[in-house]
Amino acid sequence: MNNKSFTYYAGIFGMFGAVFFFIGLLIEYRFGLFPPGKGTLYVLNQIQFSVAMTCILLMLWGMRTARAGGNGRFARVTLTLFPIGWAVLILGGIVGLVTGNSDNLLFPLGGLSCMLFGLLAGIAVVLGKKWHGWTRFAPLLQGLYYLLVMIILPPVLTGSNEPTLLTESLWMATWFLMGLALFVNEETAVAIKPA
Repeated sequence: MNNKSFTYYAGIFGMFGAVFFFIGLLIEYRFGLFPPGKGTLYVLNQIQFSVAMTCILLMLWGMRTARAGGNGRFARVTLTLFPIGWAVLILGGIVGLVTGNSDNLLFPLGGLSCMLFGLLAGIAVVLGKKWHGWTRFAPLLQGLYYLLVMIILPPVLTGSNEPTLLTESLWMATWFLMGLALFVNEETAVAIKPA
């Protein structure tokens, strides 16, 4: 009998999504497929990002399902709004791909939601003390990285809001760690659960 839960597989989906997104980044930067773009390769690359982000969305919902931040209201709210913000980003990408215009309200709305609720969800997981060791800090690392390295520091240090291959790749590494943290915690939960 298979005792693996949705959250166990959600961790695997999160790791896969981060790797698949990273591969998409390599293709995007190699061939200059930045929005707004045209052509088959651009469309395929954007579809790849949407699939990768959907895998990460499954991981975020798995963290919510696993109650990674505990049972308190703060944790429940932030771990619910974080994946909703991520879903808005996915929808923004799809709308941009269909309309050919990547300037839509869904991107700033989803991005702001992810930044705020991702950071708060990371704090909730740390404060909830349900996860232990390094896994407890993986969501907070992602939230802090997104806020500092993707949003605040680039304009301060370079005068540009544009991310680089390095900053986006390291961002995917934080998502991979979140998937691994969920996987490890659910693997442990399955191992100690009575048959």
